[in-house]
Amino acid sequence: MLFKSIRFCFCGVIIYFFLCNNVVYAQKKTRRYAPDPKYIESYPEYLALGMYVIAPTTSLRLETKKDTTARSGNKVLSNYQANLSNIIGFSFGYRAIHVVWGFNVASDKQKNKDLVASKYNSFAVRVKHHVYYLLFRYSKLQGLTDMNTQNSSNPLSPYVKRPDIKLKEYAFEGIYNFSWRKYSYTAPLTFMQRQLKSRVGILLKTGVSYSELTADSGLVSDRESKVFDKLNDIQKIDGVSIKLAPGFGGNLILFKRVYLSAALFLAYDLYFYDYKKFSDGSRTSGTSFVVVVDGRASLGYQSERLYAGLRYEVDRRGLKFDKAQMTTEYSYVGLEFGYRFHAPKQLKRVYDAIIPSGRSRR
Repeated sequence: MLFKSIRFCFCGVIIYFFLCNNVVYAQKKTRRYAPDPKYIESYPEYLALGMYVIAPTTSLRLETKKDTTARSGNKVLSNYQANLSNIIGFSFGYRAIHVVWGFNVASDKQKNKDLVASKYNSFAVRVKHHVYYLLFRYSKLQGLTDMNTQNSSNPLSPYVKRPDIKLKEYAFEGIYNFSWRKYSYTAPLTFMQRQLKSRVGILLKTGVSYSELTADSGLVSDRESKVFDKLNDIQKIDGVSIKLAPGFGGNLILFKRVYLSAALFLAYDLYFYDYKKFSDGSRTSGTSFVVVVDGRASLGYQSERLYAGLRYEVDRRGLKFDKAQMTTEYSYVGLEFGYRFHAPKQLKRVYDAIIPSGRSRR
């Protein structure tokens, strides 16, 4: 299939770009990109090990744009919510590389008989440079519950449980920091730098992502199928998103070691989609353009060795197609803490063997 081929090509391009970036980065003289030491302190000789716990909220809305609810007053939509209470994860950071792995843990909320239990795992690799920041992320979510009680035909449950719905995403994004000499965008993210004095900066984010939403049957309920026209039995949606998002960020330093950080982006998102119908397996392709807002804010503490932070982040995606609209929103509140150790000699040897100029990097 076309979109499956795009997915494999997408992953191959990302891996190739990361490898090429490391080679090019290794050959450059990093003194040229040294930040102002009065504003930013780096820790190239430390190994940062961290742990985080987050409480996520993931929602997926499928709704018709037709005015069909004026008489009944009931909104015709599927308002899917993930049933995740806590996600635990670990992070590893050394020089330019930062790796994050997260997975959900069992909770009392997932035992609620009215809501289907959700499963989640993710993996992310970050490449840090003083001037730019690169991110590759993979995530998988399974099990959603339609919170719109109007769609339930079961007298024993007010909600529609859909353990068969899966949402996978491969995303790559880069952020260029126009104010890199005095403002560190990555300080509250990778903790391999520390902002010493308050500063704001102008940012530009660009990214490409591949997403896949699938189900064993139609994504919309029987009640909704009457008004969703061509999407009345949609079973799978593949999409490639190209995003360009100007923004700004800032780090406010209090009492030398306490920071308040925030960043906000206005994203222009061009989406190429392909959806499959459950009844006959036919496919339809198209394009969509939307404008959304995403950002993050955090409050934390950083010393030379110890760091901790409380973070809130939100990321929205939108798609308009065939008189309908799909909106996906990821948000979370999380607590992260960690410690910087002197990197073992074996790690330095491996890193310097891969990136020969690593010894001179500061």
